[in-house]
Amino acid sequence: MIMTSITNTTITIIPEPVELKKINGHFEITKETMLFVGEKLKKVEEYLQQLVQPSFSWRIPVSTKRVKTNYIDLLICEEDQELGEEGYVLSSTKDGIRIEGNTPKGVFYGIQTLRQLLPMEIEEKSQIQNIEWVIPRVTIKDYPRFEWRGFMLDEARYFMGTEVVKKYLDLMALQKLNKFHWHLVDDQGWRIEIEKYPKLTKVGSKRELKQKRGEIANTENPNIYGRFYKKSEIQEIIQYAKDRFIEIIPEIEMPGHSSAALAAYPELSCTGGPFEVPTRWGIFADTYCPGNDEVYEFLKNVLDEVIELFPSKIIHIGGDEVPKIRWRSCSKCKEKMKKENISKIKDLQVLLTNYFATYLESKGRRLMGWNQILDENLVNNAISQYWLGKQRETISHIKQGRDTVITKYLWTYLDHPYKILSLKKAYRFEPIFSKLGEKHHSHIIGIEAPLWTERIPNEERLDWQAFPRLIAYAEIGWTPKDKKDYKSFRNRLEAFLKRLDILGINYATMKEAE
Repeated sequence: MIMTSITNTTITIIPEPVELKKINGHFEITKETMLFVGEKLKKVEEYLQQLVQPSFSWRIPVSTKRVKTNYIDLLICEEDQELGEEGYVLSSTKDGIRIEGNTPKGVFYGIQTLRQLLPMEIEEKSQIQNIEWVIPRVTIKDYPRFEWRGFMLDEARYFMGTEVVKKYLDLMALQKLNKFHWHLVDDQGWRIEIEKYPKLTKVGSKRELKQKRGEIANTENPNIYGRFYKKSEIQEIIQYAKDRFIEIIPEIEMPGHSSAALAAYPELSCTGGPFEVPTRWGIFADTYCPGNDEVYEFLKNVLDEVIELFPSKIIHIGGDEVPKIRWRSCSKCKEKMKKENISKIKDLQVLLTNYFATYLESKGRRLMGWNQILDENLVNNAISQYWLGKQRETISHIKQGRDTVITKYLWTYLDHPYKILSLKKAYRFEPIFSKLGEKHHSHIIGIEAPLWTERIPNEERLDWQAFPRLIAYAEIGWTPKDKKDYKSFRNRLEAFLKRLDILGINYATMKEAE
């Protein structure tokens, strides 16, 4: 590809940095620019090389010692408490570029800012000729507002596959998002291989095809929709995320949203079934039976394999939208209530949640669930994810020193139509409850934007629902509240979207999004 010379002098970084000072002039990266890499930064250096090599057409030569001119330095700095684990300082002068942080993660985020300072053609996957790889002279000091900056993908309803997930991990890295909440299990599909229970995927991953929804048939049967991830595929994705400093939090739903599992193992229900994997969306009456000891053994065994596979210290167990209708007439549930001295049906869910919170803690992990797990008797170490209702209980939970991630239904759900959740409304979202005193703010650990896929059967639609709104949530999660400005964001977004054009993302236009 032949291009004319380009000089990038406009600064359009998303998320907006904490501090940015622009200085007259620029620095140009050439084939003679030397890269110095500090200790513990080999993986970060390799990421940088993979990022620039396709469009540069060369690997940046690495020096064993720092040089004084025409350099890029990646450094672990003297510990700066203000930077924390994820902050960085980036400075570019006429002589070179220096990126430093307390940790490799901070340096990695500095590289994402460098990426946006470079001409957008850096995103090309083929050689660019006759272009000046220049960045403006700047000094940037930057660190995130929240420690949890998340995106959730539901693949239980529609399976997207390894390459799509990797693409989204790359896009998350560009936006400095750091938590990938992976919804792998729900009524309409079980998407993770569990060796001890092969029917979970043999039966639970498949459902009757409904072509009018745009579903693509299973290659083995034209009347069936459904696929799942083998453990080897998940391991590959986990490593890919790790190289981008993204933590993957798996979600294994319990005790509700369990129809796919019950289709495979109906004896885990209150009634004994039989069941089929549903083809419609919604809430289903049949759940795991909290009075059945086999359910606890089954779920422990499932979690053991999940724990072995995922390095995350947090395991999400769902816990939302759990009908109790089957429990009320179940002899095993009644016996369990009598044995545990429980008087209310709802307390069976608390019992089950606490059981697995304790079990996960014994394995060095921490339970997380949607805010419908909240109860005055809930164990202290559980993380709540607020989405709908129970705001008073959530605030009480926070005031007790418990951690919460905010995922407010009408403000963060990427599957909503733009008429309900416009880009402008998304950017206005504030995760901190107005009724919460400042001394408790630290227990709102962050924000997450979920993308439920009931009506999103393919990658093209996925992109359109996610972007550009996910970019707004990235800025909310990173940028100080007092620096948020929609007009500024919109101006910077125009340049960001041109990068998405190069990356082939089917985002909603500004006319559609606003």
